[in-house]
Amino acid sequence: MIVTEKPILILGAGLSGLYAALQLRHAGRQVLLVEARPRPGGRILSESPHGPGHSADMGPGWYWPEMNPRMAALVRQLGLADYPQYEAGARLREDADGTIQTLRHSWFAQPESRRLVGGMQALVAALVAQLGPAVLQLDTRASALSLTPDGVEVEVSQRDTLHMIRAAAVISTLPPRLLANAVRMTPPVSSGLRQRWQETPTWMAGQAKFVAAYDQPFWRTAGLSGDVSSQRGPMVEIHDASNEAGTVALLFGFIGVPAQIRQQLGEAGLQQRAINQLARLFGPEAQTPSWTALKDWAQDPYTATQQDQQPLHQHPYYGHTALPEAWAGHLMLAGTEFAPDMGGYLEGALAAADAAVATLLAGT
Repeated sequence: MIVTEKPILILGAGLSGLYAALQLRHAGRQVLLVEARPRPGGRILSESPHGPGHSADMGPGWYWPEMNPRMAALVRQLGLADYPQYEAGARLREDADGTIQTLRHSWFAQPESRRLVGGMQALVAALVAQLGPAVLQLDTRASALSLTPDGVEVEVSQRDTLHMIRAAAVISTLPPRLLANAVRMTPPVSSGLRQRWQETPTWMAGQAKFVAAYDQPFWRTAGLSGDVSSQRGPMVEIHDASNEAGTVALLFGFIGVPAQIRQQLGEAGLQQRAINQLARLFGPEAQTPSWTALKDWAQDPYTATQQDQQPLHQHPYYGHTALPEAWAGHLMLAGTEFAPDMGGYLEGALAAADAAVATLLAGT
């Protein structure tokens, strides 16, 4: 595959890459978007227990319209529906010794957190539909960037076959560690800059998420919100992830067990421990879910590196990184870890895309 015309090449079809591609298309620019995974979305991943319809978010599942104006505007622009996180009823707290306490009221998120109808994948699907099939190439991983007199030559591997793409400019939405470890650059960036990228944590890369589906949200009938904080685990935080009507009943949790121990337990062992925990908390009905899913992001090679195996315990500071003068105007850095604000969030992915597109368009 040799692309003879020189498009703007975007690396990574997560939210930042998809949004940047749409912005550039609206500006009349030719765009090619390549994604190493066999699907678009990046860290947005929604899986359905019952086929088409409501899906469980295995990656980000919330946004906060009051704090996320770009996300709120994009949801409106794409005509997507949303609904508030279910919070009615009591919440549970599980202590390290197994004591379970019922706290009369759930916590009420301020500002309000909301979910998308159909799951966050609905956002990805809507963006892909607007871009059209010719813009996006899946199973295509970039391995090298080389400056040329009239642009950037990009080496990509597509189903184990190397190809070269000639691009007018490149927007990379890869997390800093993946960019540093997986992509050769000619001329190279300084060792100091590469080290800074390697030291920048990839948001949520060390996390794992578990979801269980049931025929009905029986916890609601029992006066519970589905909210749990646990010091015993394996899930440290649990929430109701059902659709707005409660006709697709889901509980999800963030797994607090370190990545190395998760590997030792294996997927089946970890899932069983999570189900047992739900039964401890919500009673015997929780012991027999109709469907379960587990996503361990630490084992996803297009998300995490070895440095990401430990989950983050606080939100890192993310911000723009200045590139060497040789790369200025030829390579723009997007993705939520390069966001000028709200780094780590979906809002940050959009902010980074806006900044990269503005820089590119200002220089051409």
